[in-house]
Amino acid sequence: MDAWIERLRRLGLDVTALALFSAPAGVSFGLGLVVLTFALALTRRPAWPLSPAVILAVVFAGYALVLGLFGSYPGGTLTVRMEAAAQWAQLLVFVPVAYLIGGDQARLLRLFGLALVGLFIGTFWRLDWALLLSEPAAFLESRPGFGFPANVFALFSGTVLIGLVTLRRRCWHAGGAPELRWMLWWLVALVAAQAFLLTLSRGAWIALTLTAVVGLAVAVRGSGWRASPRLLLGLAAVCLALLLVYAGPMAERFAAEWGTIRAMVAGEIDYSAESSLSQRWHAQRFGLAAWLQQPWLGWGPGAAKALLAASDDPAVMLIGYGPMEHLHNTYLEVLVQLGLVGFLLWFGLFALLLRAVLKAWQAGQIDEDVAGFLWLALLYLVLWNLFDFHATHQSWRAFWALLAGGALSMGLFAGRVGGGRGEA
Repeated sequence: MDAWIERLRRLGLDVTALALFSAPAGVSFGLGLVVLTFALALTRRPAWPLSPAVILAVVFAGYALVLGLFGSYPGGTLTVRMEAAAQWAQLLVFVPVAYLIGGDQARLLRLFGLALVGLFIGTFWRLDWALLLSEPAAFLESRPGFGFPANVFALFSGTVLIGLVTLRRRCWHAGGAPELRWMLWWLVALVAAQAFLLTLSRGAWIALTLTAVVGLAVAVRGSGWRASPRLLLGLAAVCLALLLVYAGPMAERFAAEWGTIRAMVAGEIDYSAESSLSQRWHAQRFGLAAWLQQPWLGWGPGAAKALLAASDDPAVMLIGYGPMEHLHNTYLEVLVQLGLVGFLLWFGLFALLLRAVLKAWQAGQIDEDVAGFLWLALLYLVLWNLFDFHATHQSWRAFWALLAGGALSMGLFAGRVGGGRGEA
């Protein structure tokens, strides 16, 4: 029985990681195997640890389900509310992932490697080759998401860039010809950076820039900046080349909203249908007003979308598409749907995950570069959440399961026999 559980564990984790960015059906299959394996493993009564993060995650999922029973908003039937509540509760899947990873750094790195392979498979598979080859200039402005919304793909590709930089020495010196590994790293980094910039996602650019500033400050203040002159020269050359290629679309993307920004600073907040920034601003004003009407427990799971649709407010309508789907801010979505109580649970979960990574590093469970990647990737996600909302969708849930599950796992098994850096 134990041998079968071990095979299912490996299959479920590997399929989930490989399919994460390339095959939605594979993600469902992989996560299903993860849950099944976790349930089977529980029947063996393993001596697994418990942590505040696990307890808080269970409380959050239970809280969302209870609110689904009692929430009330226009069009929010019991079926609608419970479906939305189930989507929130399914984020709990990161806990089984954490236990099945077992605090094993080698296992976690293999999963990250499979996810990276899957990202490149999905990117090249969904690339609009016809447009790229016929009209390269139009392709640069097309904002491809490679199967995902552009902002969401910016989250994924930005996380890849964080991993490539923080884990660079591991990539260069893991074995084999150093020159070949170095060249492959540069190729992967260049493709990931191009994919990230192609999204033209201003929120993701800001979030990644702030994350990079924090990472650089920690590196300089802590163990020191150990980048070689060759790396610095290469990074400078690549950044310059990418800026030259994307300077036009990037400048247009920011300049298009400059008038709106100046108007907001001057206190003029009239709605402009031509400005995405104006649309987001008014959506968040709408969300804030809605939350203040039900501050503690919110309106119930799924409420924000229903309230936007029922408002008949032209400021939250997209021309040609109808009402906005969400408030473009994860924290405001949580406040409107789950109230201040839900927000505290949600934000507390992120805080405990960051603490888990720090605990694992201090205990020697993971190496410094792996801890740095997990911490900065979580920070990037925290900042990205300020600009968009995708938490109740499958792609975000799978991404969360691997990232949050990996961070939680390292903290859960810190200092315990059977975890650590070297097992596979």
